[in-house]
Amino acid sequence: MNRRIKRIELRLTEAEAQFIREKSKGYRSVSQYIRDAVAEFSDTDAKRRLELINELGKLYREYHNELFHLSANLNQVVKRANELAVAGLLSKSYLEKTVIPAVRGIEGTVSAIRSALLDVTKQATLLHRGK
Repeated sequence: MNRRIKRIELRLTEAEAQFIREKSKGYRSVSQYIRDAVAEFSDTDAKRRLELINELGKLYREYHNELFHLSANLNQVVKRANELAVAGLLSKSYLEKTVIPAVRGIEGTVSAIRSALLDVTKQATLLHRGK
C-alpha cells in the first residue's frame, strides 16, 4: 500500500482557504479534493469537454440574438404580406420575389445555426462517452 507521506506547502489567502474548504465538503478530506481536482484538470478530454461547453454556450448566446432578429423580420414580412393579400394588393410576383426569398433566407440561417449547434453538441457527447 502506498502511504501518503509527502507534503506540498501551499500559501493561500484566508478567502482562498475558505473557498477550498467549502468546495471540498463532499470529499473525505481537502487533500482528496485537491488530488481529484488536479487529476481532472490534467485530463485532456476533460479540458476539451470544458472548451466545448464554453464554445456551445458562446454559440447559444450569439445565435439567440440572431434568432430573435430573424423572428422579428419574418414576423414583419408575413404581416405585411397578409395586409397586402387582404387588401388585394399582393401580386404573385411580389410573393415570389419578396416574401418567399425572405422566408427561405431565414430558413437557411436557422438551418445553419441548428447544424453548428448540433456539431458542437455531438463532439461534446462523443468526448463525454470517452470515444
